[in-house]
Amino acid sequence: MINVIGGPKGSGKTKEIIRRANDALDVCKGNIVYITDTSEYSREINTSIRFTPGTAGMLGFLCGVVASNTDVGKIYIDGLSRILGVPAEETEELFMALDELSEAHNVDFVISVTFEKPPKFMKKYIDK
Repeated sequence: MINVIGGPKGSGKTKEIIRRANDALDVCKGNIVYITDTSEYSREINTSIRFTPGTAGMLGFLCGVVASNTDVGKIYIDGLSRILGVPAEETEELFMALDELSEAHNVDFVISVTFEKPPKFMKKYIDK
């Protein structure tokens, strides 16, 4: 499963994804990984959550995280467009691959993405 927390810059996406990651500690049976490209909010993330810097080679990195630890239950990615350096519209192939990875390894993804208007392919992932 993939859930997107989306909206324009400054709309509170980071605070929401941090809240969800911390809240997941009470219900997630597996390990939790939090990926971002900034350490600005690292003190707000519970120390039980694995805090990891993002990378432009996101898909390979995520496959490695899942393959190296079969106990990963949730992966939170804060600022996907910022980490990849591309607009939300250019992430469709990554989302298709994450769908497959999620299904194959029973891992949930929660991703914050900056956009003014969500791309069509992304609408099915957006929390309502």
